[in-house]
Amino acid sequence: MSPSRDFQTGLILPADIDFLQGVFNSTLEAKKLPCTSPEAEALAKRLFSLYQAGVRSPAELSALVA
Repeated sequence: MSPSRDFQTGLILPADIDFLQGVFNSTLEAKKLPCTSPEAEALAKRLFSLYQAGVRSPAELSALVA
């Protein structure tokens, strides 16, 4: 899935959320973390921050939060 952030408005669209959710789920599984843990919350915040900073590659996002 290709991220589709609307750069003109700065909105994160549903497709972007789906994209980030996939990276989030994969990372949780790799780290064996429950989605309700404080670490999972920190991971979600970090993913959004990286995405907003322009990181769009799933592999790069995964590597940066590993």
